[in-house]
Amino acid sequence: MNYARTAAALAILAVCSASAMAQGIIAPGAGPINRAMAGASTAAPVDFGSTYWNPANLSGLQRNEFLLGSELIIPSTHLTTSLPAGSINGILPLRGRSGTSRSDSGVIPNLATGVAFRLADDSPITFGLGVFGFVGGNVNYAGNPSIPLLAPRQLPRTFGFGPIYANASFLALNPMASYRISDRLSIGGGPVITSGSMSLSPAFFAPGPKSPGGVLSTFPAATNSRPFWGGGFQIGGLFELSENWNLGFSYKSPVWQERWGFNSANPDLSPRRIGVQAQIPAIYSWGVAYKGIDRALIDVDLRYMDYANAALFGQSVRDGGLGWRGVFAVATGGQYALTDKLTLRAGYLFNTNPIPAEGTLFNAQLPGIIQHTLSFGASFKLTDDITLSSAYVHGFRNSIQGNIVEETGAFSKFDTQLDSIIFGLNIQFGNNRPSGEPPTRAQPAALAQAEQ
Repeated sequence: MNYARTAAALAILAVCSASAMAQGIIAPGAGPINRAMAGASTAAPVDFGSTYWNPANLSGLQRNEFLLGSELIIPSTHLTTSLPAGSINGILPLRGRSGTSRSDSGVIPNLATGVAFRLADDSPITFGLGVFGFVGGNVNYAGNPSIPLLAPRQLPRTFGFGPIYANASFLALNPMASYRISDRLSIGGGPVITSGSMSLSPAFFAPGPKSPGGVLSTFPAATNSRPFWGGGFQIGGLFELSENWNLGFSYKSPVWQERWGFNSANPDLSPRRIGVQAQIPAIYSWGVAYKGIDRALIDVDLRYMDYANAALFGQSVRDGGLGWRGVFAVATGGQYALTDKLTLRAGYLFNTNPIPAEGTLFNAQLPGIIQHTLSFGASFKLTDDITLSSAYVHGFRNSIQGNIVEETGAFSKFDTQLDSIIFGLNIQFGNNRPSGEPPTRAQPAALAQAEQ
């Protein structure tokens, strides 16, 4: 009987976890203003949140600024597996099993906060420190005897793995600085430091001793761990082509993660050390912003996330990876100052799907397949220094399905969508930049000149 082969295929379903983000696992923006514009900001230093994609945007901020933003992410993810009767060697299972389970993921919090400041009003250098939610979420499927993957292990009727749980939470700490070379050109950069935790139960990447009967491997829990750290860097440039046009570019290097290690145990509770190596991919961003419409700004970003060359994600399934492709994304966002106090925003993000259909089975707990995201938001100036902002983001449901090659008629499918609610405060302090520097704050050029 082909028990072992089937179990091996099913086991790879849960390698790690992330919320149902667009752009794979990478958060598409930071803070309510940036998220309301679908993350389009590489050439538009609208607020501190725009430095998430381009550190050179520090030089484009009109004043020193503090951002405090909070996000609530509400994912909806389903897993469907089917194993017809006799699909294994024409004999097992004795009765076909098929069903759908909804992940009890709950509401996932996210954070975007940071500060930008100059040591002197006429200094060409602007410093910044950002703390952004970078990767995070959870998958929590209940055991179910009708669903092959989630069924109990009761040979020969069922040979599943029971309930499956995974949780990830990673923050990016971004110390950065931007140097204003001229009235038109700024360059910026700094390290990217990540810290977070990962929990998996069972840990399907670490098969253990065979279960009673010697047919299927057992799998330990990967829950006893410490925070994991990683590091990389980012660089960016912002160029004011004319009074109406900005150009921007940034590069985020791969974030090289330390090995995710866990103190686990064998079935007899004897100690066992397990782990897996992963890497957050390199990201290239290009942007163009248009400011020629009175009281308005429009930005378009093009991004490439190099999952294909990232450890774990880009490795082939045969080599123990996930087989992801690189992701192209286009983000379009705009804002319009309806009054001197109220600004409205909207954005749309499209990205390619990193997971090929034939990889469905191996990525059911990594549902980074959302391709279309729509966002709306608004800001209201409470005072000359304090702005209250909010945003709503909807990631439209997407699904993929793939056959289980080893078993006739068997397949796996997952679908996911998300909704996010974001609130935040932008607090400005200090003086405006000296006259002659381009106004790229949330207000258009005419309004900025009027304030001066």
